[in-house]
Amino acid sequence: MSDHNVSDHNVSDHNVSDSDASGQTASDDEELAPPPFSAEDPQIGKDESSSAGGPDMSAGATGSDQGTGMLEDPERLRELQESLGRLEDFASQAQAENTTRAYAADLEDFRHWCKKYEREWLPAKPKTIGLYLGARADELSLATLERRLAAIASLHKEEGYESPASVAEGPLRKIWNGIVREKTRQQDGAPPLMVEDLRSIIEHLPRYSSSDGGPTGRLTLTALRDRALLLIGWTGALRRSELVALTTADVEFIEGEGVNVCVRRSKSDQEGSGLVKGLPYGSGQETCPVTALRQWLQAAERNVEGDFEGDIFRRFYRGESIGESAMTAQYVSTVLKRHAEAAGLDPKAYSAHSLRAGFITQAIRAGKPERRVKEHSGHASWETFNQYVEEAGTFQDNPAEGIGL
Repeated sequence: MSDHNVSDHNVSDHNVSDSDASGQTASDDEELAPPPFSAEDPQIGKDESSSAGGPDMSAGATGSDQGTGMLEDPERLRELQESLGRLEDFASQAQAENTTRAYAADLEDFRHWCKKYEREWLPAKPKTIGLYLGARADELSLATLERRLAAIASLHKEEGYESPASVAEGPLRKIWNGIVREKTRQQDGAPPLMVEDLRSIIEHLPRYSSSDGGPTGRLTLTALRDRALLLIGWTGALRRSELVALTTADVEFIEGEGVNVCVRRSKSDQEGSGLVKGLPYGSGQETCPVTALRQWLQAAERNVEGDFEGDIFRRFYRGESIGESAMTAQYVSTVLKRHAEAAGLDPKAYSAHSLRAGFITQAIRAGKPERRVKEHSGHASWETFNQYVEEAGTFQDNPAEGIGL
């Protein structure tokens, strides 16, 4: 990470370039060719035009009638039933093998996560399962999370342990219900946090008073972290999991330009190829993401022993004591809701996804090229991205405007 010294710059709009990437799907509309004639078919070689009565229409001469006769044969029916039974067995076996492979991959991921965070994975405690679910909630669908719970429960049962993965009751119930609510809210579409409301939130961040012991009128240490969190999350159009995963090694300050932020792994980049996002200087110092990040890093450096390296957006302990590990992805929503309420906004309306949705919507309305906005947001699918475009453009070139009403 480069030097944290603050310098104030105004920012120009993102420079953009377009590159087309379209795909074509092959058509599957070709009809199946009719089956070849059987050598035993009585119609082969028969001259229909020379027959006195025209074509032979006697019973049993058509292929369909022959097929009906075959199905009425009890022996043939038994053979068909046996074949269908074998196919069902093969299908069940294939499904079981697929499930086994999926369970193995799920358990390997759980084991690696537990090893990374020094937690016992077998037997695992419900708290460990809850933390694991929270860490993976952004990346995985509810169906995949449910399967991982099933894999963990199955392993514990096989090894003679009581399952710690029940979400119907016990300590995991509240955590799981929260994940379901959050996932459902994301699917329904959390409203975008527009730039005016973001500015209002920043303006209402807590500051030290004369009785706090800190520099009067300055942002508190927690507020410095939260300002950087919200501005980097919004300007980078980051998913909450990407935001809390950022480390000091992932950011590089570019003099006169801004800061490069490397997203090492995301929902749309499971291979871990990485995506570097350039975040330029803002027009005002209080809402500039580059300045906010630099000031938080400088403040954190002064308030920890040794160098401030590793996770950028860390949790706090005992007031303003900076911890050693990152906040959870779920806590990003808590931060946003708390400060939204302080600014007079409805906290229930927003989630961490509002940061990402807000930037995309604002950029589209500002006329930024859609392809560059999509590249910046890291969307893999045009189908998903176009939902933002449609919502952002409902009042742009609106046909109901200026027609005489």
